Amino acid sequence: MASIQLETKQDYLDLFKQINQPLRQHYQGKARIMFGSNGVGYGTRIAGIEGFARMLWGAGPAIGQLAADWQKEIREGLLAGTDPQSPDYWGDLHDRDQRMVEMPAIALALLHDDHYLWRQFSALEQDQVATWLKQIFAHSCSDGNWQFFKILVYQVLVHLDVDVDSSDAEAAMIKIEQCYRADGWYQDSARGREDYYTPFAFQYYGILYSKLAPDDPQSEVFRQRAREFAGQFIHFFAADGANVPFGRSLTYRYAAVAFWVAMIYADIWPEKTAVIKGIINRNLRWWLQRPIFDESGLLTLGYSYSQLLMTEPYNSPTSPYWANKIFLLLALPQTHRYWQTVETELPQVPTKKLLAVPHLLASHDAGHTVLLNAGQPGPNYHALTNEKYFKFAYSSQFGFSVPRQNQLKEEAVMDSMLGLQTIDTTMTASRGGQNIVETGMFYSRNNVTDVTQTDDYVASTWRINNVMQARTWLIPLAGWQIRLHHISVKQTCVAYETGFAVADSPDTPGKVTTTDHSSAFRGPAGFTGIVDLTPQVLTQKDATIDGFPNTNLMTPEIVALPGRQTTLTAGEHWLVTGVYAHADLPHATAKWAQQPLAKLTDDYFEVQLAASKVTIKLR
Repeated sequence: MASIQLETKQDYLDLFKQINQPLRQHYQGKARIMFGSNGVGYGTRIAGIEGFARMLWGAGPAIGQLAADWQKEIREGLLAGTDPQSPDYWGDLHDRDQRMVEMPAIALALLHDDHYLWRQFSALEQDQVATWLKQIFAHSCSDGNWQFFKILVYQVLVHLDVDVDSSDAEAAMIKIEQCYRADGWYQDSARGREDYYTPFAFQYYGILYSKLAPDDPQSEVFRQRAREFAGQFIHFFAADGANVPFGRSLTYRYAAVAFWVAMIYADIWPEKTAVIKGIINRNLRWWLQRPIFDESGLLTLGYSYSQLLMTEPYNSPTSPYWANKIFLLLALPQTHRYWQTVETELPQVPTKKLLAVPHLLASHDAGHTVLLNAGQPGPNYHALTNEKYFKFAYSSQFGFSVPRQNQLKEEAVMDSMLGLQTIDTTMTASRGGQNIVETGMFYSRNNVTDVTQTDDYVASTWRINNVMQARTWLIPLAGWQIRLHHISVKQTCVAYETGFAVADSPDTPGKVTTTDHSSAFRGPAGFTGIVDLTPQVLTQKDATIDGFPNTNLMTPEIVALPGRQTTLTAGEHWLVTGVYAHADLPHATAKWAQQPLAKLTDDYFEVQLAASKVTIKLR
């Protein structure tokens, strides 16, 4: 697939077919597609509906361009799934039902290509399909992006001349508005966070709404928010096409560019068509060069390879096909400017950009995009919340790691974190062939308060318990990541801090170098280093480890994770840390050779590297 050209409409149609054709071998009955043996929170019966419906995110826009037998399968599946007398019936809905998630793809498929599918049904069949869809208005659903499912299904039914009460859709729109924050960002419910659900859910659905209801004043609101968000979201991408992994639902992979696809579909930024085509195409190429498909061509659960550790309780084997949202492009006519436009490179952006709503400070360094993260306050209820939302930094080149346990450092793989633990929590580990008793089960940042943001730094306070708490400032400086920690402990504790994790395959091993104040790794996949910049002398030791395979999102290999460890006596302590990492070894070597200088007084902190300097008032 990586060799497919991404220029013409036929190119994208070919890609859609190659990605989705393997699904057709896994029908269970006429209306479900299911494969694999992994469990999911809503059960495999509904997962089969998901498999059928998520193909429709692309098959709907492409419906008139598909082979006759493929069209027939879709028509028969829609009728069987909505027929209460059929053994393949999709069933009656209940409150907060996963089937609601799949309804927009089913409904919109009826609308594409001048109601191509809908017109092939008899009046009785149309009534059957509409009756099944209308169930969504009789039940409650989550107060976040799910409210758009009611709104979109309602709009489709109106376009199909189906009689439907508008009151539930109107109430849903009010709830969507309650999720809006600023700068194009949405919070996914009162408990939710700001993450990729803004671009590939809220923004995507809002843009679709603006096409379905162009005369509604709310449509212009959605379009304006999309323009604002584009200026924020471009900072999630790197020049090579990679998007920075952050937050949940990362197994949807190239759905990351669904927002840009919707922008093209709705002609919201026509003057930026070449730029947007470049973002979409580079991202697709980046993904297609990675082993995200199994031997039979099916998308796997994982990120850049098959990996169950990072998935969510609601991820079934068919879930990754939500990424078919990008094939909305196939609804564009052959004459659309997108098909005639030549893509351009990622435009020049500032080397740093504050994304205030999600509390992220983006940093761009010679093709490497990093998001420094102050953290988002709120309850933790997602799988691996600490890893997905509370690390200090997220990288387009090195991603982040998820733990297999939290005892050995090698299994916790706490990259871009500071772990704290009292010295009485110990375990026996094997180090260099020797049994060594050491501190284990470190606690890391899992919630934040008192978030401060400027164009130069972000900061927040985090508390572990009554014994340990810290305030952390994160500063991008000429490609470096500077961390300032003010740590308060009531008894002797161990602090363990790390940089980025980088692939260190035994086939082509890299090399670790350490000094009294720094730990660094160089290997074929790049450079990663961490150095103590604290002005007063600290007694530290190297804590570099080889993280277990299949823990990092970007590589299944063992990863080298440079770390430093410090023992803190009861009282208050200041730590200053510099982190640098880059896939380009010569570039990284030159940057590492010129390290920042830090100055810390009672009143301010100052860090400088060449002409770049940041000063923070501490009181």
